[in-house]
Amino acid sequence: MTNKIDTVIFDLDGTLVDSQPAALGATIQALSHYGVRATAEDLRQVFGGGARKLVGYFMERDFGDGLTDEVLEEAIKLRSRLQLGLIGEVVLLDGVKALLGWLKGRGYKLAVATMSSRVVVDSVLDHHGIKSYFDATFSVDDVSRIKPDPEILVKTVQKLGSQVDQAIYVGDSSHDLEAAVGLSMSFILVDSGLYVRGESRNKLRASAQENGFPIVGIDDFMKIGEIATACS
Repeated sequence: MTNKIDTVIFDLDGTLVDSQPAALGATIQALSHYGVRATAEDLRQVFGGGARKLVGYFMERDFGDGLTDEVLEEAIKLRSRLQLGLIGEVVLLDGVKALLGWLKGRGYKLAVATMSSRVVVDSVLDHHGIKSYFDATFSVDDVSRIKPDPEILVKTVQKLGSQVDQAIYVGDSSHDLEAAVGLSMSFILVDSGLYVRGESRNKLRASAQENGFPIVGIDDFMKIGEIATACS
């Protein structure tokens, strides 16, 4: 970890919220509308990178060369509408609001950098009353390259007027970790076990340890504040 930390950037799904009922449920429903079958466990295996990557993966699997851009766009829009209808089922993880208030009160710049769509991000943050804590929010709609490409982190740091070596990215997936590594940014792994499970979870934890990144459980969010303070 570096010192002089003044910026904390958070992933959203699996890091700040448990969005499985909405994100996975809406995807399963949207795919089934086109006769494509996928289970929640199937989705977890490839989750991350935004709706286009997720929906496209399963539609290409079943449609192959018969999949048109028009049909894919329709499926993505359907998934978004369904997900918005399930926002009430998105759960804010215990300790998140206390952590955000603690960091904000100590002058840290806070941001969200996620591959969820802009409309979903705004709806989730508004629903849980935490949007005002963040100085910036970036979604998949704001970048041309999805994680693990670090483009979203670059844009977030620039927007906040911070520096890469003054920021920590907090996430729950290999995509998050790899994006931070690609930018030589400090990283904290939230080991929530919501989307990343089984052997993939073990590999993710091992990767964090190999890179010297702290691991925080979802029952100990305030430890993120302690880590940021120790590096400031």
